[in-house]
Amino acid sequence: MLKNLSLLEKLAVAYFSVFTLIGFVWSYVDHDSFKRYYVVEDGFTEWSTVVVLLIGFFVCFRRVWLLKNQRPLSFLFMTSLLGLFFFFGAGEEISWGQRIFDIESSEFFTQNNAQGETNLHNLVVNDTKLNKVIFGRGIGILLLLYLAVLIPLYKRKEGVKLFLDKYAVPIAQNYQIVAYIALLLLIQVLMASSKKGEMLEFAGSVIFLLNVVYPYNKANFTAQVKE
Repeated sequence: MLKNLSLLEKLAVAYFSVFTLIGFVWSYVDHDSFKRYYVVEDGFTEWSTVVVLLIGFFVCFRRVWLLKNQRPLSFLFMTSLLGLFFFFGAGEEISWGQRIFDIESSEFFTQNNAQGETNLHNLVVNDTKLNKVIFGRGIGILLLLYLAVLIPLYKRKEGVKLFLDKYAVPIAQNYQIVAYIALLLLIQVLMASSKKGEMLEFAGSVIFLLNVVYPYNKANFTAQVKE
């Protein structure tokens, strides 16, 4: 399944696989040090996630530029929207530079954010953390629909294929589908740590980037060279 991948794809797969397994094992061997050193704020996993998300932001807007005269407005709009999603995720991950620039949170975030930080995903509404509802269950449901419904329909129904290509939906390759499922089983189901969300963000961001950069329908995202 992996033999036909490019070198960058193989390196990315090796990267998230190795460090996800390290985190999984470490969380059971010494959970305190795992939390203190591996998934700590502004630590390795967090900054890795930020870098990956910023790469996704760059890739999306580079595509918009290269394809601006070759794809419909719907394609360019959705690709731009995805790029902004990557940028939003990166900003949220580092609380929009709050800790970097030593900026104090406003009274609203101090009172309503689970960590007292300036970000939206840690907001608490009616004693429920927004991260668990939207970024946990919400994304989980969307991923399930994407893998179990959208991808099979794309490959079987020409009308669905044309529609999804028009709106710039990157379709996951088989190895990416396996990676999504393996990650959910390993971290979401088998990992007992209270910090498993950080591991999901770390590895999930790499898989998602691969999904976007190297999709099954890559030809739809490749600019035609004018002779």
